[in-house]
Amino acid sequence: MALVLFSCGGDGAATSPNSPTHLPSGELGVVTQEAASAAVLGLCEVIGGLPTDIETAMDTFHDRVHEELHVVAAATQSQDRAAAAALLQAKERVEVDFAGPMAADAADDLEMLSTALRDALAAIGLSAPDCPA
Repeated sequence: MALVLFSCGGDGAATSPNSPTHLPSGELGVVTQEAASAAVLGLCEVIGGLPTDIETAMDTFHDRVHEELHVVAAATQSQDRAAAAALLQAKERVEVDFAGPMAADAADDLEMLSTALRDALAAIGLSAPDCPA
């Protein structure tokens, strides 16, 4: 009987906090490295496109970044409440910028959001790619 229980218990190897069975998650779901990277790179596109094409920048934000910000914030909440709050506050500023006439400091707000996203991802043990040059 002991042999059967041991064989079902795995190989005894430790799993990393971000292994497929231990990905960061919160009430809105799991944050994968791929989704986190896609959100960061989408935000890079928003920042790069803002000066020349505001409509495309807004669409990119809403279509590729916005939802994942909520998922990251929820997952970060249990690890670092301050990082989660900073992410949500920065997201809200950008939403306000995109909701009406473009604020003069919209680019600064997007940079603040990028920093907050990177900090939140670090808090849950995920990396953030650099923005392409």
